[in-house]
Amino acid sequence: MEGIVDDGIMVDIKSLIQGKRVALVGNSRKVLGQQFDVERHDVVIRMNDAWQLPEEMKQSVGAHLDILCVSGKKIKIDELAEKSFRVIWMSPKNRDIISEATCEKIYFYPLDWWQALYGTLGARPSTGCMAVDMIRRLIGDGSMTLYGFDFFQNDSWHKQYSLKEKIKRWLGMKIYVNPHDGQKEAQFIKQCLPASQLNIVAP
Repeated sequence: MEGIVDDGIMVDIKSLIQGKRVALVGNSRKVLGQQFDVERHDVVIRMNDAWQLPEEMKQSVGAHLDILCVSGKKIKIDELAEKSFRVIWMSPKNRDIISEATCEKIYFYPLDWWQALYGTLGARPSTGCMAVDMIRRLIGDGSMTLYGFDFFQNDSWHKQYSLKEKIKRWLGMKIYVNPHDGQKEAQFIKQCLPASQLNIVAP
């Protein structure tokens, strides 16, 4: 597997999703206790820690994984590069500290796409929003269905609070400044493809 980028197009990723029924699965905790038919799609794309879902999440959104989109310092990118699914590093940050050997095994969301999306949103795009942007650029006449996207209305299933954060929450204090604009991302995503090619399943 090569990290191919040709004139800004991830050739291998494009060949995998073009014309296909693609499921992009978000990590909203709100899907718990529900069941979604994610695995009926031709290609399933998940994000960040979703390569190791707990059983309760698997019961809701399945476990099949073709492409994993990742960002963040805590991501064990060297370990993920050895997995059977394709891995795409989305963030413009920390690319310079990824080993050459790992770079040859993964893909990278093009920096000019990130810059264009940042300009549209006026804020740092989330991994989910970048994944949507990538898919809409490469999918051709295929279709995209989103599961587990609530635009930051609820925590992710993997979010854990420290004791200090729990106390701040109990006191009604802010514990985290979200760098993403949920409203702008929702607007972008809902208009990213024609209605016939896009389905957002409410979590």
